[in-house]
Parts: sequence; structure tokens; C-alpha cells
Amino acid sequence: MAQSLWDAAADLIKVTETHPFLIAMVDGSLSEESFRYYAIQDALFLTDFASCLELLAAKMKIEMSDDDATKEASIQRIKDLAVGIEEAEKELHRSFFAHWDIDACNATSMP
Repeated sequence: MAQSLWDAAADLIKVTETHPFLIAMVDGSLSEESFRYYAIQDALFLTDFASCLELLAAKMKIEMSDDDATKEASIQRIKDLAVGIEEAEKELHRSFFAHWDIDACNATSMP
């Protein structure tokens, strides 16, 4: 199944891997201003994504039967992912913010 998902996403992966922003990030030519913007937007996205996962876990809990151990394990994995995003991923962003003196307190998500 995993291979079929990779195969289905192949065109999108190819476009993404050759996107100028990603290439510049990987080869070190991305401007500091662009990286700052990216880091702020990514941190905002991670906050929203973790919140969505927490809501999903709560909704699953409400809708599951009391004896459904499989759903309980899935709910816990979703909760763990949300915690991992909040702790590990966002800590990485906080380190970027500290290193480059980025203040994202008043940042807003952009489309």
C-alpha cells in the first residue's frame, strides 16, 4: 500500500523536489529574509496542524465505542504526533528564532 501512495504522489514529489525555493534551501543559497519568512510560516502551520490533530483525536474519542482498542491505539498515536509537533518540531523553530533573532509574536498565517 505504501508504494501505491508513493506512486500516486510521484508527479507532485517531482515538482516539489525541483522547486526553486527547496533547491535554494538545500544548496544554501536561500536568502536569510526568505528563510525567516519560511520559518515563521512553518511554525504557524505546525501550531494549526497540532491543533487539528488534537481535535481529530477528541472527535474520534466521542464517536468510538467503548470496546474499540484499535481506535484507542489510533487516537493515542494521533495525540502523540500532536505532542511531538508541539515539543520537537516547534523547539527546532524556537532555536531558529533565537539564532536569527526572529520575533514571531505578531505573525499571521499567509495563504
